[in-house]
Amino acid sequence: MKLTAIGLIAMVAIVMQLSPTMACDVIDLQPCLLPIINPPEPPTAGCCQALRDQGPCMCYFIKNTWIGPTIQAPNGHKLFADCNVPYPSC
Repeated sequence: MKLTAIGLIAMVAIVMQLSPTMACDVIDLQPCLLPIINPPEPPTAGCCQALRDQGPCMCYFIKNTWIGPTIQAPNGHKLFADCNVPYPSC
């Protein structure tokens, strides 16, 4: 239990260091899920805006073992290109 609490505190500290006014929340990228799993589906304006808004968090997401492989996959790269958002260089 203590280890979980310490991990949670550490994660919050990392998120707060990224931007004091913005939290890195992968849930904000939910509008981008369909274009990643179904590439013919074009990204919505909401998806592209989410990529722009979460830009400072992308390296954090890429390093995450849960979401990182999805962002790094060819469809993830295509999503950034389709939204005219530069793919992050971490």
